[in-house]
This record gives sequence, structure tokens and C-alpha cells, in this order.
Amino acid sequence: MSVALALAFWLVATVAMGLANTAGFHRLLTHRSYDTSRGIRYLLTLLSAMHSGSPIQWVGLHRKHHSFSDTDLDAHSTLKGFWFAHCGWLFFGIRHPLPCMFLAVSGFGLQILFLIYDIQRLLGRLKPSWRGTARDLMKERFMVLLDTPLVIPALFALQLWAAWSIGQWWGILWLWALHVVQNNASWVVNSFCHLPSVGSHVEGVGDLSRDVPWLGWLTNGDSFHSHHHQYPSSACHALEGGMDMSWVFICALHRLGLASNVKLPPGVTLPAWASRDGWQVEGKVSR
Repeated sequence: MSVALALAFWLVATVAMGLANTAGFHRLLTHRSYDTSRGIRYLLTLLSAMHSGSPIQWVGLHRKHHSFSDTDLDAHSTLKGFWFAHCGWLFFGIRHPLPCMFLAVSGFGLQILFLIYDIQRLLGRLKPSWRGTARDLMKERFMVLLDTPLVIPALFALQLWAAWSIGQWWGILWLWALHVVQNNASWVVNSFCHLPSVGSHVEGVGDLSRDVPWLGWLTNGDSFHSHHHQYPSSACHALEGGMDMSWVFICALHRLGLASNVKLPPGVTLPAWASRDGWQVEGKVSR
């Protein structure tokens, strides 16, 4: 495989997996900002699970974040430090910058942690408490399967095999780079987007969440985090403009007839290019 083709494949995979996380795990599964077909729902879930792990765990922890944002009950509160919020909370609650930096650039470190978590679950040392806040997903066999111990590590093993088969060590390198980008693109919302020193804060939102527009490209729009905390169920996060690729993706799904019941705050409507049959606002969300 040529370097140009490998790079193109990497870019496509990065965009696809990134949108699967932001438009899939986040806006579809966690906040139910829109509805789509079972096939698309499961495809987005599988793509995101390949780097973010169990959908039930991800959704359960994120819903808890919204319930207890920036308190001691928030799993990744910046009150315990930037690096703790970025990835130390995943790394056994470590707050020291050096091990957290190592995890951030390790790429595959998160997958190793998933394996450790699963071994702890099999030994009865870790209880899946996240299931309590994701009971709706517990009704779906596919979601439960992906939350079963050793399934996520098996998916990662398949990724390694595919990368090696395609490009040997170059394939492993591209896969490592993909995981580095996707991990940090997700974690930066927990860290940078809760720092009082960056971005802007929506008046009346009772936490430290921030809108950080310059991170919009990396986070597919999830960095408009204060507006997200203002209207958690909104399918659009960049409510005052800005790059929100997840919203563009959801609009495209709607234009193709593949998304419905799209939730938006009052006064926000679908772009003209994406409207079908005069659709304006299907489901408003309250503050």
C-alpha cells in the first residue's frame, strides 16, 4: 500500500471513528438527541467502541458527569487537576502529569486499561456500576455484548491483526496514530472544556463547562461544551455558529431520510439544504 493511500485510509478512518463517538456514543446513545435506524445505530456504536470501549460504560459515566458536573462525584472533574480530568481518572485516578502524558501519547494504553478492567470484573474486583445510569441500553443485546468482559480487547486484537495484514509495521503505526488522535479528541472535552481560563461560559449554566471554538475541528463540535450543558439533549452544540461536524452529519442523515426526532432548542432550525418536506424543528428541548 502506498503512503498516499495509507494516509487517505487513515484520514477516512479517523473521521469515521471520531463522528461515531461524538454523533453516536454522545448525541445518539447518551442524550438521545435524534433517532436513526438500528443498522446505523449499531454501526456508529461499533466504530466508536473500537477506541472508546463499552457503550454502556461510556454512556453511564457521561450521564453521571452531567448529573454531578464539577463536583467530587464527577468522575473526571478538573477540580482534581487538568491531567486528572484529561485521562488520569481512567489511569487509576492518577493526578501526576508524567504518567498521564504517557497515557495520552501511548495510543494503545487505553486498550490495555480496558483489558485490566475486564480482568478485574472477571475476578469480582470491579463492579459495573455504570449500568445503573444506562438501563435503556441494557435492553439491547448488542450493547450488552459490547459490555461483556474481554469483548472490547478482542475487537482491539482484530484491529491489530487487520493493521498488520494491510501494512505490517506501517499499519500498526497508522493504527497507533489513529488511537492517539481519537483518545485525546475525546478527553480534551473533559479537560480543556472545563478550564475557567479558556473559552467562554454560557450565563446561567451551573458548572465550569466552556465553549472552546478552536477545538471544534478536533472534537467534531463537542468543544461547544457550555452550550451543550445548557441544552444537553440538543443535536446541535454550536448554537451560536462554529464548526460542528457532528451536527452536519446528523443533518445529512436527516436529508437522506435516515434521522428523525431531531431535538433542538427553541429558535434553532435545520439548515435549508438538509430539510425534507418542510421540516423545521421536530423536537424542542428545554433548558
